[in-house]
Amino acid sequence: MRELFLTCVVAASAFAQSGTLGPFTNSGDVGGPAIKGSTAFDAGKGQFRITGAGANIWAKEDQFQYVWREMSGNFAVTTTMEFLGQGVDHRKAGIMLRHSLDTDAPYVDIVIHGNGMPGIQWRNTKGDITNAVDFPFDGPAKYKLKLVRQGSAIAVSIARDGAGLKELAHTQVQLGNPVLVGLAVCSHKADASDTVIFSDVSVEQLPAPAGKKQ
Repeated sequence: MRELFLTCVVAASAFAQSGTLGPFTNSGDVGGPAIKGSTAFDAGKGQFRITGAGANIWAKEDQFQYVWREMSGNFAVTTTMEFLGQGVDHRKAGIMLRHSLDTDAPYVDIVIHGNGMPGIQWRNTKGDITNAVDFPFDGPAKYKLKLVRQGSAIAVSIARDGAGLKELAHTQVQLGNPVLVGLAVCSHKADASDTVIFSDVSVEQLPAPAGKKQ
């Protein structure tokens, strides 16, 4: 029994749990990247500074830095994000919903690549290949992102450099309840890390559609 207790304590300590993460409750690396990431929240500025490494968020497994909370039902997540410094074209950062912290867990995200390309990625079942749809882009910028979940329906919207949000696309992903809701950063390079500033982060619970129970 004592050995089981110690194992549980060690597993829990792999991720930071803090009351200083704004709308989120936990942060840590997923997938064991070679370089450890970090998450810091500046309450005065309302900004997250997230540094993440990792080979990729792609294919059958993912490596990245994640800050998250558990939620059920319908919700909307909004943030403005911008990469700091130089990095590879396909480093990624954005809003992610995830079934678990397993490296091959089902997930869906809206990400911006280092070259400015927006993309939606999703993995339908554990250990499956990631699916993705990428969109035309004009180069790096400051992006506002919004992801809305209504049941299994996921809708994403983006805005560039202060413009108004416009719906980009939608898809269907069955992640169940509860789900991990948060922000992700991946350097797309195992021996490097990247830092992203996320500001104006909003996590809003939405009511169930009339006549339906969650």
